[in-house]
Amino acid sequence: MIPYSDKPLFQEFPPVGWSEWKAQASVDLRQTPFERIRWTTPDGFTLEPWYAPGNSVTLPGIPEPEPANIWRNCRRIAVSDIHQANRTALESFSQDVTALEFSFTDPGLCTGKNIALLLRGITVPAVAIYFSGLIDDPLLLMETLAAMPEFSGNTGGILAAPAQVPEGQEQAFCKAARSMPEFRFLAVDTLPWHTRGATASQEIALALAAASDTIHRFTEAGIEADRVVAGMEIIMAAGSSHFTELAKPRALRALLPALLKAWGARENTMPRLFARTSTLNRSTLDPFTNILRQTTEAVSAVLGGYRTLQIDPFDNGLSVPENTAERISGNIHLILREESFLNRVADPAAGSHYIETLGAELARAAWSFFLEIEAAGGLAAAIKSGEAERAIAVSGAARKKNLDNRKKTLIGVNRYPWPLTPVQERNIDELLQALEAEPPGSHTAAFERLRLKAERHRSLTGRVPSVFIGLSGDPAISFRQAAFAEDFFRCGGFDIAGTAMLEGGEDACETALRESPAIVVLCIAEKDPVPSAEALCQALAERHPSLITVFAGKPPENPEKLLQAGLDSFIHTGVDVLAMLQSYHTKTGIQ
Repeated sequence: MIPYSDKPLFQEFPPVGWSEWKAQASVDLRQTPFERIRWTTPDGFTLEPWYAPGNSVTLPGIPEPEPANIWRNCRRIAVSDIHQANRTALESFSQDVTALEFSFTDPGLCTGKNIALLLRGITVPAVAIYFSGLIDDPLLLMETLAAMPEFSGNTGGILAAPAQVPEGQEQAFCKAARSMPEFRFLAVDTLPWHTRGATASQEIALALAAASDTIHRFTEAGIEADRVVAGMEIIMAAGSSHFTELAKPRALRALLPALLKAWGARENTMPRLFARTSTLNRSTLDPFTNILRQTTEAVSAVLGGYRTLQIDPFDNGLSVPENTAERISGNIHLILREESFLNRVADPAAGSHYIETLGAELARAAWSFFLEIEAAGGLAAAIKSGEAERAIAVSGAARKKNLDNRKKTLIGVNRYPWPLTPVQERNIDELLQALEAEPPGSHTAAFERLRLKAERHRSLTGRVPSVFIGLSGDPAISFRQAAFAEDFFRCGGFDIAGTAMLEGGEDACETALRESPAIVVLCIAEKDPVPSAEALCQALAERHPSLITVFAGKPPENPEKLLQAGLDSFIHTGVDVLAMLQSYHTKTGIQ
């Protein structure tokens, strides 16, 4: 056993300041400018790669953390059959679920009788119970729950937006909530904005604006601000940008006290934070990669301090059985708690210069956007005028551009796609329907629809248009070009007919056309690739006039020669991959 020592650690190492670190980093980078390793975030501010006390910013105002980082494992259950939903809820406790969310798919199901059937066999005081989905009459639901003695200490809530509460029912809502002091009945849900492409700072600002509108409405109805805030649950998405998503709830908690103080709420009264793992980056065709994404998102949420975390199944049941997907995703909670021990540290991000600075910058950007919304008359007015939607549309378009040109990589989607499994091949039509139902802001749906359309073409015609990749010149370069081209076309569902060196002349054409490809990609690594490419394009066009010839690399200064010789297009880093793959689909007859 190592004896205990109170000697300070690492005293033998001299402290390193920002200037010294940057100087050494610049030396190690050699020809690469230091600016290349700075990160310009989607929120518009730039972060250094490393922060020290000399160049960091502290995020003030965060309330003291709980003694332990205890989050609730919430399972969402779609309620279309009352008895089945009840059985599913009871089975959930074997996975150590500590919160249940009943999401109604039909407003007619949300009745007092059905609520009693849903909760049959459940020890209500021991588990947080949430209700969401299609709730026709939130006040009736509140009054039904208030009449049930077992709900007096329940810490769940109704995740319906305050806008669903009809005007004039504010007092009745709060009256029904008196017997359930820990039950939240005013949900501020930022997920609709997240799915439209809102950045982290915009999500924070919209949460603040929605909370402000809600407090204003209920205080105007004669209800104390403390009671309104105590009934509030803020729902946010946890995306896959780990540090940003970790800093997001910390920045929100730092800004909330100033807003609540302005409305006259006490300092110790705070809304509760509820996280859902993002659905935008969820792959339909590469489901097991979703487990990795959900794990990093869950870690961000847990370390960021959300009190409740809900993780959807990593697959929709069309590639992996629903029970398997539900169980594996549910196990993420257990692994983070029982194996990673993340519950043993309160606010583990505190003291990190990088995260503190990132949080402070997010808070600054969020507060600025929040003030713009307030100047427009509040969130409801900003929505009505379209101002909020326009701001989100700009960030959503920028995010889409980064995905389409593969500046942002999603493994299995816009890079390195995996072949379909036999189960997926049998479910092509159902998978396409599922992708068509994805929100417009989905990061994955557009690429995956291309692959499925190619596979459907195969099932109808017996084959998918194929791509031959021809190499010439320096192998060290041309093989890299070929790897880029192969990955490029696989993302569109094309088959690769082969890859080979082209020696020139008739032999090159024979090699390229041997497998009857629809597309030939030329990877020519020569000092001046134009003469070789021009000759090959002319020879291929003479032999196969309908062939689509593509050059892997940026266009030369005068690309007209190649285009006149029969070249169709250029592919290289930075092009709009999605748009080009869609055009190749059209040209090769894939519908």
